[in-house]
Amino acid sequence: MATLRTVVPTQLAVGIGLITISVVLAMGAYRFPPEMGFVILPAYVYPYVVAAFLGAVGLLLGYQAVSGGFRELDNDTATVPGGKTGAAWVTAGLVGVALLINLIGFVLAAGLLFACSARGFGSRHPLRDLAIGIALTLPIYWLFNAGLGVSLPSLINIWL
Repeated sequence: MATLRTVVPTQLAVGIGLITISVVLAMGAYRFPPEMGFVILPAYVYPYVVAAFLGAVGLLLGYQAVSGGFRELDNDTATVPGGKTGAAWVTAGLVGVALLINLIGFVLAAGLLFACSARGFGSRHPLRDLAIGIALTLPIYWLFNAGLGVSLPSLINIWL
């Protein structure tokens, strides 16, 4: 006998919300001027990539919501793992970036934010998380500086 798959409305709302955000972002990117100026890629490329990613994630989450719920989420609990301690770690990372970005540079500050966020979600490997954060931040830094011509705080400050 086949089991009925239930639709989880709140999870479906998350998927639909992401799809809506991706559509709004794509509509905004469509309005960007096509001229490139002194940059490698036009300004509308990045919002289109983010919109496509959000749309794909929204579709996948919507599919999971209508086919029984998010696979890795226990639907019986209303709390998120980490709770107040996790929120404190993420908040500390955000405050740390705001205070340190001009002192230690964009890449190290963003790597620190990643490590604090990972700790907030339960990771117990701070050096590995910091290395992953730096590895993820370097391409972002180069894409914004070279691709869009957006000047971010220095890569790593010279006095380090």
